[in-house]
This record gives sequence, C-alpha cells and structure tokens, in this order.
Amino acid sequence: MKHYYILSAALVAVLATACGSEDSGGEPENFFTPKPECEGEPVTALAGKHQMVISALQIGSASDGFDLDGDGEIDNKMSGIGELARVPLEDSFEDMQVVLPLEFFDLDTVQADECVKFAVYAGRYILDRDADGENTVDDNGDCNDFDANVSPKLVEVPGNAIDDDCDGLADELEETTADGVQQTPSDDVEDRDGDGVTIADGDCDDLNALVQGPGYREICGDGYDNNCDGAADWQLEDPLNSKTQVCSPYDEDLEELWLEPFAFTPEGEPVVAFKNGIITDENGTLHLDAGPSKFSVTVPLDGGDSLNLELRISGARMVGDFVMTPAGWGMTNGMLGGVLDANSIDQITGLEVNEIGLDVEDSLLDATYANILGTLIALRRLGGDSEYADCKAPDIDVDQDGIEAFCDTNPTDDVNRVDACIDGDGTVVFDEVDSAGNVISQCTQALDDDGNLRFVDGISITLKLETLPALLPTNIPSL
Repeated sequence: MKHYYILSAALVAVLATACGSEDSGGEPENFFTPKPECEGEPVTALAGKHQMVISALQIGSASDGFDLDGDGEIDNKMSGIGELARVPLEDSFEDMQVVLPLEFFDLDTVQADECVKFAVYAGRYILDRDADGENTVDDNGDCNDFDANVSPKLVEVPGNAIDDDCDGLADELEETTADGVQQTPSDDVEDRDGDGVTIADGDCDDLNALVQGPGYREICGDGYDNNCDGAADWQLEDPLNSKTQVCSPYDEDLEELWLEPFAFTPEGEPVVAFKNGIITDENGTLHLDAGPSKFSVTVPLDGGDSLNLELRISGARMVGDFVMTPAGWGMTNGMLGGVLDANSIDQITGLEVNEIGLDVEDSLLDATYANILGTLIALRRLGGDSEYADCKAPDIDVDQDGIEAFCDTNPTDDVNRVDACIDGDGTVVFDEVDSAGNVISQCTQALDDDGNLRFVDGISITLKLETLPALLPTNIPSL
C-alpha cells in the first residue's frame, strides 16, 4: 500500500497546486499571491454541504489549462504525457486506490454566489482496520476487518461459528485424503444471532446478524462478508457477465468514506482549503471559479513519524460546472492548473514507472530533469556555450527572477540523478556530499538570504476532473 499511499498524497498536492491569474496590461504580476478569504461561513472540517468525491482524473491536453505566466498562452507542459498517464490514472480510480473527497461551505443552495469555500481531502476506500495485512474490497482479501484472527492466511477453527479462513464457510471440516483436501460443510442448525439463517443454511458468521450468507446483498463499507462469498465489501453485480463491483466510492448508494489524518492540521482544520470561490450563472450553467489560495501539506509516510513528505502549494485555483445527479450535486468540466515545483517533486520517491524513467531509488525530479520524462514533455535544454548545456529548464518562472535549471552533471554515467541546480541569476548550487560521496543535502533544499526555498520554478500541469456525490464522516480521524 505504500506506493499507493504516496501516490494519493502526491495527487492531493497536484490537485492543489493550481495557480492562475489574468494578464494585467501585458506586465507580469505575482501570480502566486493568495486571494484573500471572502466574507461568509468559516471552513469547519466535516461540517460542510454538497460533499463529493473526485471520480475521474486525467492530465489535460495542450489546449486545457490556464495562462500561468501572463504571456497570453495556455500553460500545460505535462500534456506531453497525458496519453501515457491515462491508463494508470484510470486504473487507480477503477481499483479505488486513490480517493479524493471534497465538501463546500457557505453554500446552502447551489446557485450564483459571490462567496463559496470548499476543502479537499485525501481518503481511503480499501481498508485494513484490524492491521492483519489483509484488505477489504478484494475478492481474495479479509472477510472480517475487525478481527485479526480472521484472515485468508489462517486455518478454520471448527466450532466457533465464524469463517476463520475466509472461504465463505463457517466451521467446515477439512480432511486430507489420497484424492486431496476434502471439505465437509457444517450441519449446525443453531441460529445464534437470530438472523434466520443457520451455518447449515450458509451463514458464515453466526455471531453477527449482519452476515447472512449467499443471496444477501453486500453492505458496502461495513467490513463484513455479508453475503459469505469470502470477502468483505466485495460483490460483483453479475459474476457471470460483469466485472462491475457493487461496492464503490462512486455509486449512488452513498456510504461514509474513510479520511486520512494527514488531510487535517493538528488543530483539526482542512489542510487543503479554497476560501475565495465564486459561482456564476452562465446561461443556466452554474460555474465555479476558486483561488488563488496558498497552503502546505505535510504527509507522514509509512515507516515512522520522522519520515514526512512536504508539498508546498501556492496560488491554487479550480474551475468546474455543477451538475445534478440522482444522488445529489456533482461537477463536470473541472480543471485544476498549476506548477510542480522542483523541491516538491524531489521528495516523491519510492515509485517505479519505467515509461518515464522513474526508478525506486530516484525521485520524480530525477526522472524529469535527468531521465526521459523531461524529453517526453519537451523541456528546454540550456544548450549553447553553457558549461551545463544538457541541463533542462522548467517552463514557469514562479519567483520571476529568471528561469532555473536542473542538471545531472555527469550524464554519461549510469546514474541518472539531478546533482546541481542553477538559479535564475546563473548561480550553481550542487548537492552536498560527505567524504564517502553520499548525498546529505539536495541542491533543491537550498535557501535564499531570507531563509526561503531558492528553487521554486516548476512545470505547468492541468488536470481535468469529474466529481460525484459522497458522504463524509462527522469526526476528524485521529492522527
């Protein structure tokens, strides 16, 4: 789950790194200055209305996005890998590995409004509540997510009235013979939980009335194998003719979604919040335009409290059209455009995507500026008489002090990693290494004279999205 965990966090950051501004008299302005919060109801986590979940996400085409640098042109450098990323993104949503809910504030009724606020969270649909290493929403997964003594890795314990080994049967007897393992279902006709179904009838947990056996529809999200098919929160609409799952965060039967603790500040506020949106009525279409906003996300990674992924988010902007669905309001034609800054993508590690040259040992920065991703999206090389002619430059000058560049100073060796950063004024900052040659500080971590990050320029990206209605919990998850 770690790779998907990081991917989810990274997507939250990408979703929030949108930035945009109108061109002002042909002169560049500070595109990343947050728009002040509008007057209205405060943003209170999990107390909002019109709760939704992002149900589709794609990198936009070259014609999708915002003019980020005020030159009158759409900026979306990452459109170059849109088709390459399409299937992995679709798979992530189809497999329910990425869940991104949101909720609105100061919006009792969806209509034209001069002050609209909303928060975006990171969620999770596939769960392991009992920490036994087996997940729900998996046809080979856990069948009771509240009992670590129940798992497909374990053996059946006859006589305890439950399905210990997640094969869909309780108290069956197994005998190894010359013909293999022979299984004899239990003939127990006692109805301990009073649900009208005995173990002999097919009840695989006769201590839980929510579990009744074959023919009983799965209760999505409750963590139990209600229909005794051997898996919790798992059922196909038509096992013979369809792969469509009954349980999904995107269906009309809304169930409470699980939220990640890192989506909230220590004070219990949403980390990602837009506090300055408007809704306009454009010939009957209710159109949202929110941002710019500014915030920072710190994501604790698997393995300990000391390992964090910090993603700074500047000038976030979001647009989209509200649409009514059978279950409530959703959005279509959604777009988020923004900048992937060097320091943030240098912290995204531990993933392997061969198509873009991303190895487990390297960061997304390395894949972009020292491997093939930069070529795929046509990043500019410094070229000319530069000592670092092969270094690549992003397309957005965030701090407006000259475009930066990032280099693998030894491109002919077999290590494709950025080890030097060039500031807009030409200053070169190298990775700091110890006497053994081990990197102890990346050049992207360098600070300016005011103590701010020095290398903040980045690559433009626009994501297209759709949302559907959702149901969020009322309590903030514990950290």
